[in-house]
Amino acid sequence: MILGIYFPLPAHSQEKFYFYHGKSFGSESMINPGSLIINGGFDILQSATHSRVISTINFKTGATNVWRNLRDPFTQIDKFGWNRFISQEVFPLHFNLEKAQWFPNYTLHFIGGGMDARMMYEWYMYHDVPYPTLWAGVTVAAYHFINESVENDAFVGPNVDPIADIYIFNLGGSLLFTSDAVAEFFSETLHMTAWPGQPAWNPTYNTLENNSQFYIMKYKLPFADRTSLFYHFGDNGMLGLSYLRENSESITVSGGFATRELRTVDVTNGARTVTVSLGWIAGIFYDRENSLLASLMASNRVNEKVRLNIYPGVVDIFGGSVGFFASIGRGDHFIAGVTMQFSPLGIAYRSTTPPKAAL
Repeated sequence: MILGIYFPLPAHSQEKFYFYHGKSFGSESMINPGSLIINGGFDILQSATHSRVISTINFKTGATNVWRNLRDPFTQIDKFGWNRFISQEVFPLHFNLEKAQWFPNYTLHFIGGGMDARMMYEWYMYHDVPYPTLWAGVTVAAYHFINESVENDAFVGPNVDPIADIYIFNLGGSLLFTSDAVAEFFSETLHMTAWPGQPAWNPTYNTLENNSQFYIMKYKLPFADRTSLFYHFGDNGMLGLSYLRENSESITVSGGFATRELRTVDVTNGARTVTVSLGWIAGIFYDRENSLLASLMASNRVNEKVRLNIYPGVVDIFGGSVGFFASIGRGDHFIAGVTMQFSPLGIAYRSTTPPKAAL
């Protein structure tokens, strides 16, 4: 059932690729099914609520609870309350943080998740993998189920968040982006693409570092030929301006809000409502043809203060190109790593023992 709902409409002849072009440089060179599952599936680890130590993730409990809720969604919604479900999760009827769970549903699960599904379909098509529709469905289904399981963590009980995310928004977005007209609008008018992180594993502490699934849009301003309005979103939302240079490279500055941690608002009839605490974030980005080459982000997150990413295509070593990242996190600990295009997971160094999850 989980796999089946992500199968896009029957594959048709496709001559144009909208979200994946096989670029050998920048963030697009790091996009593949494995990196999407890692970046998107574990994206919530950026929150202070979750530890980056892989062995501490309550994945079995989370996966079991998510499956129980997906298997019997109407009973869980009854416990949560249909009015609360519709007004908080489905329609934009509340605008305060404690009741606006619909906002990430539209931005991340509907628009971002829909683009991810189309991007994976194009990835498999580009690499001549048989049955690209099937494999795209398997990939995004795995990514979304892992994401919901990690976010659920150790909670046991009615959880309507994955019900709305998967059955309404992820499915709806996947179907929406099967339309060439929709894909063309987001690709060519809004210049939407994914700017994923460069995930890496630290063997000393068994941590997953530097993973993230971000999306960007650029809308060219009618009164400024080389300047575009810029929006960067994922577990944050940043507005800014992007300037296109004559060599097809762009410099972008932006600022906005980022998730600091998840917190439980209330638990009614055993069903919980979860929201986020926000902080500030700012970023500078350097890309070529919409493929990110380097980024520097600073914030007052609990887990992270500064993050620098340099993607393949900027530095060549021994005739090949690798990526680098460095960050300063909670307690001023230092993290750095190296990534390679042929692997969805790089190797990371951490200066100190990782902190426990903030509860």
